[in-house]
Amino acid sequence: MQVLEKNNIKGFSLFELLVVLSIIGIISGVAYPNFSKWNKERKVRQDVEKVTSFIKNIHVQTEKGTFAYVQVRFTNSNDGLRVQTKGMSMDSLATKINDGTDIWNTDVTSRCDVLDDTYWDTDTAAETDDIRSLVYDQTFDYVTSNLSIGGGADGGTSATVGSATSSAICFSRGGKFYEANGELLGPGNAPYGFIYLCRRIGPGHTCPVSYGENVNLKEEPSGNFEYLSAIEWSRYGNFSRSKWDNRNDRWFEE
Repeated sequence: MQVLEKNNIKGFSLFELLVVLSIIGIISGVAYPNFSKWNKERKVRQDVEKVTSFIKNIHVQTEKGTFAYVQVRFTNSNDGLRVQTKGMSMDSLATKINDGTDIWNTDVTSRCDVLDDTYWDTDTAAETDDIRSLVYDQTFDYVTSNLSIGGGADGGTSATVGSATSSAICFSRGGKFYEANGELLGPGNAPYGFIYLCRRIGPGHTCPVSYGENVNLKEEPSGNFEYLSAIEWSRYGNFSRSKWDNRNDRWFEE
């Protein structure tokens, strides 16, 4: 009887395994830097989009009549960029306007307050109050801003909360009231119409671009940064984003 010869099952030789591993190593070495760059840019882009959404959402509440006056507060710290939104009711604003002794009517720089913890109705509202769900407070790990960490570089005009420095922009319905505080307060008490955000490289890092004399003109960066963007606004809202183009050294709108 004829016996069928069994096929021998052969595995990879050591040489073949080394060739395969070498190919995988080469592909990984080429692909990883591109993936890492893409992933970093994606995380920064997501944070910039979320911060933009925070600003838009609180401004919308003034147009809806939920709040009469709102604030977006930025605090740079070694832990990241903290963004908070706050709101003041119609009744509270009317009380301030109708009280001739209230500092609201005599000092516009005090209106966008970042120090008083009873100034904004959303700070004093009960946890169960519906208006508490309309404001946000989040610290972003992947982005930083151009604002100072700590004492501030603006000659002391920033308001210091704890060990960090807060700056803020404030809006009202129809643009009637439009103020700023800290480093967002520009020449002639005019608010700057934008804030710079870039990838947070490490603790203490801020975006290397300063505010100029023109509150609506963005400056060129100069220093160590990655993925620089600017969130822009006006007293009437009109929100937009722009990004710095490293190849052509210019800003372009996204």
